[in-house]
Amino acid sequence: MPTGSGVASFAPATAEESRPPEAEASDGVEPPDMQSRLPGGNTPGAAAPEGPGQTVGGERQRRAQEAVEAQRTAARRAAREHLPSPAEVAKEIALALFEVEAGRRSAAQLERVFSPELWDVLENQVQRHGGLLPRSSDLLRVHFQELVPGLANTVAVVQRGPRVRPVAMRLDACSGRWLVTELRY
Repeated sequence: MPTGSGVASFAPATAEESRPPEAEASDGVEPPDMQSRLPGGNTPGAAAPEGPGQTVGGERQRRAQEAVEAQRTAARRAAREHLPSPAEVAKEIALALFEVEAGRRSAAQLERVFSPELWDVLENQVQRHGGLLPRSSDLLRVHFQELVPGLANTVAVVQRGPRVRPVAMRLDACSGRWLVTELRY
């Protein structure tokens, strides 16, 4: 059962918390199941029942979020028809990331393929570390899954010297071109 702190508690009641039934009845408040109810389960003078945690404003906000998501889905579907395969895009971005690390490419060149929110986080993390310049033959394989047209999860597997490194990313076509919205490498 939720408590006031938002944490569920199944501990037995302490002596202060448990009162005898006659003490509850003597304080003038009847238990909820004993109060008179109207034929819809409502108590007299109470507002219409709302779902747990839902208010009128919350319902309005939920509908607005659904409408925005429907618009994004429609934009993704429309854009997807004219975009290249997410596997090709993932391959190019993965190799470009390693070119930045090798010092052959400026990190600023990647800014246009990342969402602004992600780029704010990655801008200082994508640094030149030196190392081998990746070749296209270093790309071992690319996997992608597009459950919703225009929203793809991809993994590019790249050979980096003796090690193999995965570059996982989520590509979103909502803006009319593929943007990386999540990146792990």
